[in-house]
Amino acid sequence: MTSTFTLPATAEACARQVAAAVDAVLADLDGLRAATAECWDRTAAAGRRPVAAELAVLQGPVRELLARPGSRWFGCGAVVAPGALADAELHAEWWYRGARGAGERQLRLPLDPGDAEFYDYRTLPWFARPRDEGCAAVAGPQVDLLCADRYVLCCARPVAVPGVGFVGVVAGDVPLAALERLLVQPLRALPGGAALLDGEGRVLAATTPVLPVGSLARALLGGPAGEPVGGPTVERVRVPSEAVDWMVVQW
Repeated sequence: MTSTFTLPATAEACARQVAAAVDAVLADLDGLRAATAECWDRTAAAGRRPVAAELAVLQGPVRELLARPGSRWFGCGAVVAPGALADAELHAEWWYRGARGAGERQLRLPLDPGDAEFYDYRTLPWFARPRDEGCAAVAGPQVDLLCADRYVLCCARPVAVPGVGFVGVVAGDVPLAALERLLVQPLRALPGGAALLDGEGRVLAATTPVLPVGSLARALLGGPAGEPVGGPTVERVRVPSEAVDWMVVQW
């Protein structure tokens, strides 16, 4: 994905550019989303639900996404709604990049509720928001201990099939470092200092080393500016995308 930014001169213009970047990243999931919906379309036409093994066909679009030149994705796949498959209550068909060009590896998650390490994706924002609100979601940054051991953003889009309903999400993990240069570019055109924060005040990108990526800067979300010191006026503009709760802060 290449950037075609016209550099902004205001915080509002910057927020719009960030929203456009978010939309472009989510659009990468279009092919995987269509392939996932096709699994349910095909089996619904035969009067049945798919079984987990049939989702192996998704490895093709996943491999294309991970191997695409310049790809920012670390891992991606489809995560299934409870009861959407005939033979599994919960299921994730997920692959991630192997180390040093080793190709894609499939991730096996503990999805048995009786398992002490049960991974209940039903409660996580990247699954719950697409399910409950029918919109895309970008969750994080969070440290992905399952396969990346780094700050990642999990980007997800709902998959709904006519006559069937919500069957799950297609999603992918993007290391925050891989997006930082894309996100910081419009910030750098703003006069003074600027940062992009999520709803918890965690830094996604900033024009000052005082605010490293992943650090917390909650004071910048509202009220008097507590960090960094940069002048008496702070402007805050929400990024106009339903997928994120991000804010551009300029001081």
